[in-house]
Amino acid sequence: MKSQNCISFVTDSPEKKMRMTFPMSRNAQMALCFLGVINFFILSLTSYLTIKSLPSVRTVSDGDLKDIQSDGTQNPTTFNPILWAKINRISNELNVSGVATGVARDKALISGDAITSFVYIMHNPRLCQGVDVVDFIIIVHSAPANLERRKRIRESFAKESLFLPFHVRVAFLLGRTTNQTLDDLVRKEHLVNNDSVTGVFIDSYHNLTFKGVMGYRWVSEHCRNAKFVLKIDDDVIVNTFALLQSFYRHMNRKRSIFCNVWQANTMEILRQGKWQVSDHIFRNHHTFPYSYCSGFVVILTADLMAPLSQAARLTPFFWIDDVYLFGMLPYVVGGVTFHHYCLDQFLSLQEQVLMRCLNTSNIECSIFASVVRDNSFWFLWDMILHKYNSMPWSIETELVV
Repeated sequence: MKSQNCISFVTDSPEKKMRMTFPMSRNAQMALCFLGVINFFILSLTSYLTIKSLPSVRTVSDGDLKDIQSDGTQNPTTFNPILWAKINRISNELNVSGVATGVARDKALISGDAITSFVYIMHNPRLCQGVDVVDFIIIVHSAPANLERRKRIRESFAKESLFLPFHVRVAFLLGRTTNQTLDDLVRKEHLVNNDSVTGVFIDSYHNLTFKGVMGYRWVSEHCRNAKFVLKIDDDVIVNTFALLQSFYRHMNRKRSIFCNVWQANTMEILRQGKWQVSDHIFRNHHTFPYSYCSGFVVILTADLMAPLSQAARLTPFFWIDDVYLFGMLPYVVGGVTFHHYCLDQFLSLQEQVLMRCLNTSNIECSIFASVVRDNSFWFLWDMILHKYNSMPWSIETELVV
């Protein structure tokens, strides 16, 4: 893929549209206008008939989703043709029948409520309480077996006392495990730390979308005082000092996502291997038709949590979590601004890049997160601590706040 400039853009449609202007006679303009009116009438009639054929759907009552209007119940008061055109488009692309009543998997149809209406096996509903504002809630996609990774995150870049006067919280998102011994260890871990959110789904690679939607829902319900949500995988290290210093300039942003953005129609849809997509899914596409994020590090403004969770109730399921969570759902919500954070400038997939950045004489290193190997984690964290312990952190934070 060609390199992209670090830019921001608002997306209500998955493609960037080009406009062309050319000279036109008055008669031609009138004819074109007439054709436009006819076309609008046909599209409106088609949308009306499509909407009338749709079954009723459940929505969240907070009304935050831009393209849904609610009367405070679980049923929408009006149907928005733009919203349902988006849902219908996705359903067609995923080859799903029964729009908004089910979620599609390659080999099965699951009840539409399964993705959003599950109960939490374990969670701490008071995790974000005790402070007026949580500056960052870190939600970590973690596998049940990765107890050591969760332990090191708690003791390093998610350790609350290191970053005062900022308030940071962490929640580890997990699914169920069929291993009883491991299940007992995870339960004991939660009893000690009280920072995991466990859903009823089996924790597996193909269920990561469930885990992500669970995170959206949990934050919208139990961390409403958050400003930003930092979603990471558990093999990532975060320079929280740099993150806090950099992001307070964005604190007035709304409905925004900060990540490495893959533009629509640039990322190949693979039909074989780990990322295999069945032939009947996106069957008329060779590339994903939605802009979406590299999911290893994504920052979202917290005002998007309820709309994204609500959108998941309506949007057919797709198992590749990055595409679904950070592409298809923002597309359905509408009016979401993507801020492209270039790889190796703000984020990195290679720990050596972060290491070089930290080794520079300049106190500021713009890379605030990187994938890291297990045997390199503490070495890199010690580098971060040494760099920021050599500066007046309390003074710096006072200047930023």
